[in-house]
Amino acid sequence: MSWYELTVYIHVIAAIVWVGGILFLGAIAVPAARRMPPGPRTQLLSDLGRQFRRVGYVMLLVLIATGIVQSAFRGATVSNVLDGTFFATAFGRTLGLKLLFFVLMLVASIAHDFFVGPASVRAAKEGNDTAALRKAASWLARFTAVLALVVVAYAVMLVR
Repeated sequence: MSWYELTVYIHVIAAIVWVGGILFLGAIAVPAARRMPPGPRTQLLSDLGRQFRRVGYVMLLVLIATGIVQSAFRGATVSNVLDGTFFATAFGRTLGLKLLFFVLMLVASIAHDFFVGPASVRAAKEGNDTAALRKAASWLARFTAVLALVVVAYAVMLVR
């Protein structure tokens, strides 16, 4: 296995963990937790969220590092990225769109994981109404999932 193939392999594994975790939480964990009483539900989802953050953000760092290495293998240099000539190619445009959606996904994820989600947990523990915060967290999580799937679609376009 070449160095490039190894970085692609690691990149794909990290994407599987990241996107798979998002889809597992949204499609399985949250719906199952809705049948629980509010207190245990809040605690379970908070615990799952914190655990996934630990793993998920490490995977995002791996994705960034391996993505940089792969981009260099595909002709990206600091010079041609900064002057825009890299993005004048079909590959560069596709990668640029993938990176745009990746950044949007990262912003939505950070807003969910470090602001709205924790605020909802704090409000629940204080006995305050959490409906608006839970709704905002739910929509941010969905938006993150959709963006993650768009990033995967652009990744597929890059290798075809």
